[in-house]
Amino acid sequence: MAPVMITIAVVEDSPKAMEQMKQFLERYRQEHSLDFQASFYPDSVAFLEQYRPQYDIIFLDVVMPGIDGMETARRIRAQDADVILVFVTRMAQLALKGYEVQAMDFLVKPLNYDAFELRMGLLLERLPRQRPKSLLISTRDGKWRIVIDRLIYVEVIKHKLFYHTEDGTFETGGTMKEAEEQLEGCAFSRCDNSLLVNLRFVTWVGQNELTAGGCRLKISRPRRKLFLQELSDYVGGTT
Repeated sequence: MAPVMITIAVVEDSPKAMEQMKQFLERYRQEHSLDFQASFYPDSVAFLEQYRPQYDIIFLDVVMPGIDGMETARRIRAQDADVILVFVTRMAQLALKGYEVQAMDFLVKPLNYDAFELRMGLLLERLPRQRPKSLLISTRDGKWRIVIDRLIYVEVIKHKLFYHTEDGTFETGGTMKEAEEQLEGCAFSRCDNSLLVNLRFVTWVGQNELTAGGCRLKISRPRRKLFLQELSDYVGGTT
């Protein structure tokens, strides 16, 4: 099973402040032996265009051209009630308005590593202790964290893996064997050589097809008996 990784986004239009955040995060990672994936965005428009609920912590500059930090936070909250939002600003009074979007904290520019380290420690303590199991995959667009409970099925096509989730489909290189190893210990079963299905989404099984998360998928004759047994075990609570 792939380890759960902390995912962080930084949305900052100042190149100097962005570089500082990169240095601070890398220093914190090394000093505290922390495993996380950080993504950086130079403006809120680019960030919102690709946004999916996948981050644990988001650092948001308050004053940005186009869509400012407060409006960005409102749009994030419309999709994600759980992510920790941290405002970064020169004007603390603006950050104090963060209660409107349930912001967790704020950093005041110019940034200082000691203050950043203290804030990071507090933020990490506030992360849910029972975080959903997830895995990290690399795509052409960057790295994505996939919450396993939202993963409907994995499909392999010509040495490409397609992770079909409730949040969309993500493509990466790999083999079905590698996908099975990633999901070992989770409730997934092969219904076909090219399909690995999350049993929690299965609602119907026919002779040649099944339905999972509203998707009709092929079930092959050689794998049908074992698949039905694994589904029965899962429904019965033995897996």
